[in-house]
This record gives sequence, structure tokens and C-alpha cells, in this order.
Amino acid sequence: MAAIRLYWVVGELSAEQHVTGVLRALQELSPRPLQLRGMGGPQMAQLGVELIADWRNYAVVGFVEVVRHLGRFIALYRRLKADIAAWKPDRLILVDYPGLNLRLARWAVRQGIPVTYFIPPQLWAWNPGRVRHLRHPAIQLLCILPFEPEFYAGYGIQATYVGHPLVEQLAGVEPFRSEVPYLALLPGSRLHEVRNILPRLAPLPQYFPDWRFYVSKVAHLPAQLYASLAPGLEVVEGQTHALLKGATAAAVTSGTATLEAALLGCPSVIVYRGNYLSYWIARQLVRVPFIGLPNLILGERVFPELIQGDCTAEKIAAALREVLASRSAIQARLHELQSRLGQLPAHYRAAEAILKLV
Repeated sequence: MAAIRLYWVVGELSAEQHVTGVLRALQELSPRPLQLRGMGGPQMAQLGVELIADWRNYAVVGFVEVVRHLGRFIALYRRLKADIAAWKPDRLILVDYPGLNLRLARWAVRQGIPVTYFIPPQLWAWNPGRVRHLRHPAIQLLCILPFEPEFYAGYGIQATYVGHPLVEQLAGVEPFRSEVPYLALLPGSRLHEVRNILPRLAPLPQYFPDWRFYVSKVAHLPAQLYASLAPGLEVVEGQTHALLKGATAAAVTSGTATLEAALLGCPSVIVYRGNYLSYWIARQLVRVPFIGLPNLILGERVFPELIQGDCTAEKIAAALREVLASRSAIQARLHELQSRLGQLPAHYRAAEAILKLV
């Protein structure tokens, strides 16, 4: 029986975490053997994906940051195209990572390779003109935010809402065990994020002398980095979800972790600080009033957002006090967010949608 050949392109940690559930569902549901290859990370490799590139070597975000590494990204793009053309997959599966994946989608359909774009880029937030790259009958869109199919329908593109993978991933998370109440600090999953943001979080204990603090560490960054930027703070590796579940409140770097905090019922302050030129360019392009997914989904400022110059220890401390004082009201709004995302089995629905077209 011929195997189904699926080529994956995954460019960062949260995307890989979403994909692992889809891979398990595919392996359970597929009537034929699977051959898996592409760009990903160690979790995907453990599930049988033959990696030709590791996303951890390309984990940058921001206009200036990408330009600094442009040569490496051009080489990666060419390498992926050559490998895809030689391997001849039954389907190319792209996951978020729009700077690279939108170009790969456009190229692949010209080569006669069908594409599934799982977690398509947030074109509704900025530069919607790029939607033209996805207007092709050989491109399947699988969305994880409930309002996205309506957005794409406005451009004559059919998209399917499969549910948000975090709803499944976070079901049954047990809280981190701590003898006393604590506040969680999440400085991000990329090297430049931790370097920029952790020094702004490190002074917070002096504003809250009666509270314990825990810093969430990601496995692919060295422990010495955290020790040098936040000496004296307790660092916990690989337990981000447990930390959020048990925390009274948190300061969370903008990204998927803000939605994780919301779904785990942890009132939070959203923080971000990056390259100022990248931020200025983004502000000229972004069309939405918030950067945090919980605020975007609910259409209101449920979590305070402190970006760039506002991302200081003093302002974060003030916002955390605001969140602690309004904790019950915030948690009530988070229940509304959970109901909007629903309980769809996202991993299985995505796997079924892929297999149906293969």
C-alpha cells in the first residue's frame, strides 16, 4: 500500500506544539502509512518527521530582525523548494510563519503541489492584500480562530474553522505546586525576546515583596541566559501551562502564551519590547486595536497591554496591581472567551480535513 507523503513547514515553538496533536491524529486516522518530512523541531522528529531544517535556527520576528538574517532565509527558501520538488509530496502542509510560507504556497501550486495552510497568517490584522496568495483552488485553509472564515469569505476564499488546538492541549492541566500564592513571568520563547523583556520583569519582586515569583523557561534556551538576566529569581523549565494554571496573575510576552493564559483562567498583563524600527513599521501596517489574542477575540482590553516604551518594571507592576484588584471580573470575561472558541476537537478535525483531500 502506497504511503501518504506529507511535507511540513513549521517555523516556531507554538506552531510545533499545535502540529504534534495533528500528527498524532493523522497517525491514528490514516488508512495508509505516512511518510513525513520537512522543517520543524524535536517534538515533530519524535513523531516520525524527517527534518531537513530545524525552526530553532530561524526563530526571529520583526522586520529589522528578519532583514539582518535575510541571506539565511533566502537560502532556506531555496533549500526547501529544492527538497520539496525532489521529494514530490502528496501535499505540502504550511503552518503560520507567513514570511516564508506565503511564498512557498504560491510557488507550490504553480508546481502542481496541493497545499494545506493550517493556521493561516493573520491577514485580517495587517496587509490583507496578501490574501491573493491564498486564492487558489489547490490551497486548503484550516483556521483556528472562529471569525477567520468570514474574513476569507469576503475575498471569495473558502476556509474551514477546525477549532483552536489550545482548547484540547490545555484540558486537564494541573496547577504548579507552590506552598504560597505566586505570580508567573513569561519572557517569551525566542532569544531576542528573553533578552529584551526579562530585564524588565526581573525587578518586579521589589514592588511585590509579599509575593513569590516564578520565571517560565523554554527548553531550547540556555539556563545561563535566565540566570544572567534575572539573578535570584526562581526559574522553572518546561512547565509553562502548569505555572499559568496555578498563578494568581502573570506578566506574559505577546504571542500564543497570552491565549494560553486566558484559557487557563490566569489574569495577565501583556508585555512586549523589540526593535524600535520594527515596531514603528508594524504600527504603520497593523489595523487592529490590540496585539493580544484574548483582547482581539473579545474585542476589549481584558488584559492590559504594555508595549515598547511602556514596557517598564514600574508600569508592569502598576498593571499587575490593576489585574489583581479586578481578578474576578477578568476571569468572568475569560469564561466568555472560552465559550467563543468552543470545544471542537481541532487536531482531529484538521487531520480529517487533510486526509479527505489526500
